[in-house]
Amino acid sequence: MIKANQASRRDFVLGLAASSAALRPAVGPGSWLSPGRTARVSSASKQVPANHVVNILDFGAVGDGRTLCTSSIQAAIDACAAAGGGKVFVAPGKYLTGPIFLKSNLEFEVLAGATLLGSANFADYPTIPGWWEGLERTVYASMITGTDVENVAITGQGTLDGQGAVWLDAWGKTEKLRKKLGLIGREPENPPGSALPWPRPRMINLYRSRKVLISGLTIHDSPSWTVHPVLCEDVYIEGLTIINPPHSWNTDGIDPESCRNVRISNCYISTGDDCIMLKSGYKQIPGKPFLPSENIVVTNCVFNAGGCGVGIGSETAGGVRNVAISNCVCDGTTCGLYFRTARGRGNVVENVSAVNVVMRNLEGTGIIFSMFYEDEDRSTLHSVDVRTPVFRNFHCSDILLDGAERAVVVEGLPESPIQGLSLDNVFVKAAEKGISCYQVHEFSVSNAVVHVNSGPSVQCKNALDLELIRVRAPKSQPNVPVIALENVHQAMVQSCSAAESSPALVQLRGDGNRDITLALNRVSKQTQEVVFADGASEQGVVRRI
Repeated sequence: MIKANQASRRDFVLGLAASSAALRPAVGPGSWLSPGRTARVSSASKQVPANHVVNILDFGAVGDGRTLCTSSIQAAIDACAAAGGGKVFVAPGKYLTGPIFLKSNLEFEVLAGATLLGSANFADYPTIPGWWEGLERTVYASMITGTDVENVAITGQGTLDGQGAVWLDAWGKTEKLRKKLGLIGREPENPPGSALPWPRPRMINLYRSRKVLISGLTIHDSPSWTVHPVLCEDVYIEGLTIINPPHSWNTDGIDPESCRNVRISNCYISTGDDCIMLKSGYKQIPGKPFLPSENIVVTNCVFNAGGCGVGIGSETAGGVRNVAISNCVCDGTTCGLYFRTARGRGNVVENVSAVNVVMRNLEGTGIIFSMFYEDEDRSTLHSVDVRTPVFRNFHCSDILLDGAERAVVVEGLPESPIQGLSLDNVFVKAAEKGISCYQVHEFSVSNAVVHVNSGPSVQCKNALDLELIRVRAPKSQPNVPVIALENVHQAMVQSCSAAESSPALVQLRGDGNRDITLALNRVSKQTQEVVFADGASEQGVVRRI
């Protein structure tokens, strides 16, 4: 074990130098982390160097919850790193600390019974160049910060306590001042005299780092986003418990931003904002390209309070692609899955799959695909340029929803409809409203059972190439069709059924529907297969089988 004045330090350094050399991965000129370079694929590894062990108590840390231990903890990290790497551990106790900075080839373990307690004194937090809400800017350093590090791990069964209330209070006062001064948007810095001079710290914040493991910890009361890797590659996050106060702004759970090869698994998150949100830069800025977030897996997680369970955006300037979400439960979040962008963000969000997701007791919507974040102009056709976002190739299957205001909302831009979206094996046990889509191309719903209290089970407007296969609505409503279509071209409604007392299976509204095929649908004698409203006519139906 390393101690501050250990006599055999020289022998330790020589021994560890040889063993750690083989553990250091090379960062070649082709690294994905360098903008404009060719991507180089490398696999994430849970292995971390644990050749030697450092106890922070040997560097003067005091676990009484009152003595500031920042310098002692940092000294332990620096000594271990100088020796070539190893493990630094936090023994049981409560340690008051400001930001600490990781070094490469090192594991930082918080043992069971140990708590790192974030200082409530803003003066204990230095500022660093960082990112906040998708923009580069000066920020307060986070409780655990790493910049340009590799082969690092933050582990243990202990606790990180951010004491975030003081930060949230300062943020609220600062927001009031910004509004008073007319500072709109996120670009302007906080004005002089703000209670919060710089954006809030995170609990764990990593920049341009590789081969990262974050595992086992309980983290609560974060000042802002809890775990925030930026421009990182090969990141493995597992077994975290994250608990932040409900309805606390920007206290997201895990937000990878412009990261590559990320695995998030077996986490429990209950927070005041989104639980897991994938991001890649705020918006299109001339001469300022953002890197994408790509190759990301989220699996076996449980989400309680929060804005959504898993989502993408709204910061998508670098694009997000190749995302697999599976085996997750959202119980009590505002919505389940939330994929969002807006005009000005630009780039492409594509190749996203979500399977085996259970959602219950939601305050809002089960699944949202929206290109109207912070933008309510749904009718004007804007010109298409680099600032126009694109959503394409989404697949959701084996979804169970029990309790929500709305089941599914799909809304693309008039100038950039959502392209290629499928919903398969969807069971909506209870929702106030059903599935609605607007401005979408190549949209399919199959094997869906939709129980709703008001409105159609499926409602589509301005859609091209629509397939509704085996959609069932066991619950009837007076004067309400199961499926409502308006300005829909090239649609197939096949093997769908309505409750026996439903007035109609399909309603065509307006004169803009074209090439609608009805095939093998099952309706009772009291239920009409198709009805027409607001100028619609039989001419919109090309065939009935």
